[in-house]
Amino acid sequence: MKKQRQKRGELTTTQLVTIIILIVSFVIILFLIFNLNLGGTADKEICRNSVILRDQSKIFAGPLDCKTNYLCISGGGDCSGISASEKVVIDLGKKEEIIKVIADEMASCWWQFGEDKELSYVGEPGLSGGVDCAVCSIVQFDEKIQQNFPKITYLEFYNYLEKTKKDSFQSYLKYLYGVSDIDALEIQKQFQIVDIKNDFFSTKEKYSIITGIDTSKSVSGLIREWFKVYIIPTLDTAQTACTDFITKA
Repeated sequence: MKKQRQKRGELTTTQLVTIIILIVSFVIILFLIFNLNLGGTADKEICRNSVILRDQSKIFAGPLDCKTNYLCISGGGDCSGISASEKVVIDLGKKEEIIKVIADEMASCWWQFGEDKELSYVGEPGLSGGVDCAVCSIVQFDEKIQQNFPKITYLEFYNYLEKTKKDSFQSYLKYLYGVSDIDALEIQKQFQIVDIKNDFFSTKEKYSIITGIDTSKSVSGLIREWFKVYIIPTLDTAQTACTDFITKA
């Protein structure tokens, strides 16, 4: 009888150890998700997968599963007026860090929506078609960024894209727009609301990182144009040609 009781006790101890290990593992996973932004990374991967599946399966794949990422670029504080799904803290002595965060977010948007592979993720257009836009991210800056860097010109931003390597093969400008020189960059007419050589980012404002597809109809037939990735003032989104937004808020 004693041996049986001891055996039952050993089994119970083993079970307790297993439970403790599971609890600790769960806590570690939660820590990684909330502190390393693995949740945001997972959302981007889910979006890319749904874009690819939509292109391969057309109308049978269901709607896209893409969420807008709410990004707070911080000098140490929080961004007011936004429930950030991601916060990146930068060194206030390095303006280029702000630009790099935005450049990486634009590259992430481009990657999610198929880069330059012209994936048909909105399906076949209807009778009139439309301009389907994806707002990949809403970007906002905290008060410390606003105080230290009240504005960033579009020219210095695109100069950074031109001169800075995204990877060992190409610059950010080449990856995002397919050109190596700013002078060769052409902004598509649907998003010609920003003058790269004269306008600037006001860090007091929110900005939208946006892409999409134009499947509108013209007299000559169907227009099917894939957009590059742009960053525009969120308040000016209505001035674009976008007729539908395909990302979830």
